[in-house]
This record gives sequence, C-alpha cells and structure tokens, in this order.
Amino acid sequence: MTQWHDPIVEEVRNIREQQAAELHFDLEAIFERARERQEHSPHKTVSFATAPMSANRKLKSEAESAAKPRVATRTRSRKPGLASA
Repeated sequence: MTQWHDPIVEEVRNIREQQAAELHFDLEAIFERARERQEHSPHKTVSFATAPMSANRKLKSEAESAAKPRVATRTRSRKPGLASA
C-alpha cells in the first residue's frame, strides 16, 4: 500500500520544522513567538477559556440537567438490635 502524499501538508511540516530549529526546539520560545504573532495579527482572535456562559446556554444546561431522570438511592436499613458504631 502506498502512503498518501499531500504537498501542502509536507510544506507545512517543513516550515514548522524550520521554525522550531531556528528556536533550538525550545517550546517556551516557540509559544512566545506564536503569542507575539497573534498579538500583532490584524485578525480577530477568540478565547473560549474566559468566555462567560450565555444566558441561553445556561438555561439550556439547567433544563437538560432538570430533565435527566434521577436515580433513586436506597439506604441500607439496619437490623434491629445492632448497635451503631
């Protein structure tokens, strides 16, 4: 079976390897460079980590949890005459 070859994927991998080599494969430096590029980019960036839950999502979440069937729990009854510890 021949391996699938995509020239675009290969180009992206080569660029990624080249950029990592420029920074001596230091992950902190690689992420710092990415943060700087993102900061100076004219494109809008979105962070889902700090996004507040919208009112609609909150209501939907509450409705879903209320609609879930509750599992009845059984309490174990003690036999008469046994002292509690």
